[in-house]
Amino acid sequence: MEAGAPYPEPPLRLVDATGIEPAGAPRMVQEVRRRVEQGERVIVVIDSLITHPASLPLALAADTALLVVTLGETDFGSAQKTLALVGEDRFAGSVTFPRPTKKQKRAAADAAKKKKP
Repeated sequence: MEAGAPYPEPPLRLVDATGIEPAGAPRMVQEVRRRVEQGERVIVVIDSLITHPASLPLALAADTALLVVTLGETDFGSAQKTLALVGEDRFAGSVTFPRPTKKQKRAAADAAKKKKP
């Protein structure tokens, strides 16, 4: 594939599953699996498995996972436990992000308020 050529694969679909309730997880897992079976590439954004265990079925429904670590907030033990829960072999890698600023935290809180019905 040459640089600048169109991406030959199906488009990526981004699904925001942050804040998912335990009752809603099975339906979303089925939806993700259905889309993947149809050949779609789906990225599901979930909360920490340590603080939101309802996200675990979504992580297990994925064919690949990416561990996201916030520097100064994610402790090593939580990252290790996440790897163990999902299975180390399922991770494509990890990325680190700096700790959010107060302004970024306020913006995220405002966005979360708007997201809730």
